[in-house]
Amino acid sequence: MCGIALLSASDVSTALDGDCTSQLQSIVHYDFSTFLHRGPDFCSCKALMPSGPAVDSSGLLAIGCILSQRGSSVTIQPLSTISSLTNKTYYLLWNGEVFHFADKLIDQRFHDPLVNDADILLSLIRDADTLEKLLCLFSSIQGPFAFILIEFPTNLIYFGRDPLGRRSLVARCLAVSDEDSHMVLDCISSVVLLSCSEQNKADEQGWIELPASGVYTAQLLHTKNGWCFTNTTMYPWSKEHLEAWSLSQLNITKQIGFVLANEEHFPSLPPAASFDWVCEEFLKLLCSAVRDRVRLASSTCTNCSLWPKTHEAAGCGHSRFGVLFSGGLDSTVIAALCDRFIPSDQPIDLINVAFEQSAPDASSKITNSSTCQKGSTSDAPDRQTAWQSFRELCSLSPNRNWQLVLVDVPLEELRAVRSSYIKRLLLPNRLTVLDVSLGLATWFAARGTGHLVTSLSWGQSSAVSNRDLGGQNSTYCSPAKVVFVGTGVDEQLAGYSRHRITFQQYGPEALEKELVMEMRRISERNLGRDDRIISDHGREARFPYLDERVTRFLRQLPIHLKADLTLPRGVGEKRLLRQVAHNLGLLQASTLSKRAMQFGSRIAKAEGSSRLLGSADKIPARLDA
Repeated sequence: MCGIALLSASDVSTALDGDCTSQLQSIVHYDFSTFLHRGPDFCSCKALMPSGPAVDSSGLLAIGCILSQRGSSVTIQPLSTISSLTNKTYYLLWNGEVFHFADKLIDQRFHDPLVNDADILLSLIRDADTLEKLLCLFSSIQGPFAFILIEFPTNLIYFGRDPLGRRSLVARCLAVSDEDSHMVLDCISSVVLLSCSEQNKADEQGWIELPASGVYTAQLLHTKNGWCFTNTTMYPWSKEHLEAWSLSQLNITKQIGFVLANEEHFPSLPPAASFDWVCEEFLKLLCSAVRDRVRLASSTCTNCSLWPKTHEAAGCGHSRFGVLFSGGLDSTVIAALCDRFIPSDQPIDLINVAFEQSAPDASSKITNSSTCQKGSTSDAPDRQTAWQSFRELCSLSPNRNWQLVLVDVPLEELRAVRSSYIKRLLLPNRLTVLDVSLGLATWFAARGTGHLVTSLSWGQSSAVSNRDLGGQNSTYCSPAKVVFVGTGVDEQLAGYSRHRITFQQYGPEALEKELVMEMRRISERNLGRDDRIISDHGREARFPYLDERVTRFLRQLPIHLKADLTLPRGVGEKRLLRQVAHNLGLLQASTLSKRAMQFGSRIAKAEGSSRLLGSADKIPARLDA
């Protein structure tokens, strides 16, 4: 996982190559703090002069900050190569993971965790001798990614996000040309880069999140204000992405190139496929998704990465993996599957977040226990299910050191982060009450700092709960470089309350269409935001429910094999996943009802505010309140 950026700079005459963190601020007046958080292992930049006669000292800065996951050493970005076939020079900024590749022979090259996937990808780019071959390389990738590729002497840039939009990529717009209806850009980055001098509304509003619709190409153009990216063309990932693009209100360009992939041909289900068979196949695909995401990861935790030579021989025995853990169905299934593939002598961090509530009214005459416990995080619904599922996991896998990380967020800290920090990670998305609540809950959970309870010290037969911990637990910060997140399964298996309403009012066909729409918009509603927020702690989010093989399999299933919304809550929604959980031995977790994160963690009522209603995704948030 990395932070990547390509931006115009007025003066690149200063020699820049390699570690240049200290010099960045003097050359371009952006606040790089959130950008640098994404890559704690190394940050490097390179000054690039576009081809042609030098007009002035302006040019481009290509910047990469690295959280190293693959390869025997840190791979410094941008990577560069010269094609012997075309004599073109390429500079690649890569933020992603290639878990699989369409060509089976090439696919094998990506399976070695000691080889960096960006190096392999660069060699494929070098060997591509046509535009179509170059663009189709990216459509052959299975895994999350965002990238920027600079090509000289043509002065072309290529950029984009994977078809699901699991990695963030944003851009700053200078203008929209009325003549040909395309945007002029001067910066592309993983996160919004605000100017140091004035972080005002105009500065913020120039940024957009690039739609995960396809690969974009743009021409470098020199103006009186420096270099910019213009004449943009979008090459859609699929016909479905093109249809979604045509309905989008954000048209970066009206110039559309060829479709990069044919319509997806799903393998046919066996005639009269049984529910049991579907469960087995679904479990196999989930296992494969989790296995890939465990195998192709750093062999050391965040702390040991600081001293790789010291720990290389002995091996890292700390938590390399964490799960954002509500204790609900989705996260508990992921935790159980992680247990199958993470070495048995390594702990797994189960990170659970809950928010302190505002104190009871001092004038209240009610003094019963429920009133006294109003401010306690132990009463948060997600905290209670976390304990329940923690015990169930300990019982199923007693030799594993399960580490429950109880993240308790005080009101004062919540207010401070909300008013002074979270906005820069939410941008350029909408700043609604719901966006801010979800963003804050995810940010505190991904930070992974809380009270530690281990299964080895707790003991599976103990009746202890978080109310009984007292001073016996210790403060702990998870060193996990990878956190597993359960995003995407509700959108595919009808897990939300709105899905039940659609089914009851309009029937199964309408529900099928709604699930397709949910997956089309998941990049703009969830994934870009979540990537920016989780990566702010130097961790990489991995989404096994959004593995391409999983999503393709679920897409082909009729609705009755995914959910049965004639059955009650806790039974009918996500019926397929509930059966998988039951088959894994998660008998209690398999019956848990869906609970939205903002309610389960109680951030929605942290300051005594009324319950967030459906309109909370339309209400503008006041971050300074």
